[in-house]
Amino acid sequence: MQKQYIYIDDFLFSENYNEYVLSGCIRQKKKWEAYLEKNPDTKYAAEQARKIILGLVTMKDRTLQKEINEAKLHSQFEETWEKYKGEKSKTVMLRVSKLFLRSSSVAAVLVFSVLFYSVLHNFIVNKNNSPEYFEVYVPSAKQSKLTLPDGTKVWVNSETKIKYSNQYNSKERTIYLTGEAYFEVSRNEDIPLHVIANGANIKVIGTKFNVKSYEDEESVEMVLVEGKIELSRIGDKSGQSIELQPGDKAILNLNTSKVVISREDVLDDLAWKDGKVIYRNEALQEVCKSLSRRYNAEITISRDTEDLLTHPFTFTIENETLPLVLDYLCQAAPLMYKTEFIDVDGEKGIEKIRYTISAR
Repeated sequence: MQKQYIYIDDFLFSENYNEYVLSGCIRQKKKWEAYLEKNPDTKYAAEQARKIILGLVTMKDRTLQKEINEAKLHSQFEETWEKYKGEKSKTVMLRVSKLFLRSSSVAAVLVFSVLFYSVLHNFIVNKNNSPEYFEVYVPSAKQSKLTLPDGTKVWVNSETKIKYSNQYNSKERTIYLTGEAYFEVSRNEDIPLHVIANGANIKVIGTKFNVKSYEDEESVEMVLVEGKIELSRIGDKSGQSIELQPGDKAILNLNTSKVVISREDVLDDLAWKDGKVIYRNEALQEVCKSLSRRYNAEITISRDTEDLLTHPFTFTIENETLPLVLDYLCQAAPLMYKTEFIDVDGEKGIEKIRYTISAR
């Protein structure tokens, strides 16, 4: 091990140490036992980190339901941290490592991050003095449902991050979104809910709507099912906003700031939260992006398919495997694909399949 592990957070940040604590990996066990034997002064910090990691495991919702009670998680996190935090460590940030999250048996994986130790301490002592933020992240091939402190229900799609502060529902109701989520918002005329998504500001009183805003896309899509929402662009000094009515689908182009509104069957855009994905005249390149998120797969399109990048596809998937879906694409257009195993992490022996689509 080239890196020096001295403080509690050093061990918390280490995926290798998390793997040693949670999985009992023999290779990691030998490494860490040798390290701690060579550096006995770090044993206290390592043990405290081990207790915190194991304590965080108890935060898992074992109801076997997709809905995760956020208040319960907050409470359990505080109890774990107060019990094992010990002395203040060198760094001022605590996060749950990706390995811990992969080890979680929660129906939909929750990334629960509390940033800055000093802020966390203030949160425990006095929650309303200054804002601290919580993050929920749902990885590829997963979905989740959570209830916010105001009772608002949120369905969270793959590769989506939601962030909100501890002042949510007291001084403000602001959610920062990257990815896709469906909201059923509890009505509160005194404190409107704002969803900030990639430069778009969506103001809500009480309604049902869907927002799609991934980092690798050049637009923000909104679909209104019920109620009313106001859409504006952050930084627009004119103060102008666009009001959407039920059944409206708005697409904000992030390059031009132009908004296109159409009337269509909004149920197609909501099918993902019920386990389905409906494609209607969707371009090949967009279909591949969506399939990558849904199946946690690496899908590449070779250069010889440039003429087919915008080829439209119409189909619905629910329980089909990825190879079966790709077979359909190859039947519907002059395409073919090949598979190969790629080594994602040689040290851990993790392999992943890469699908390469090309013209035939």
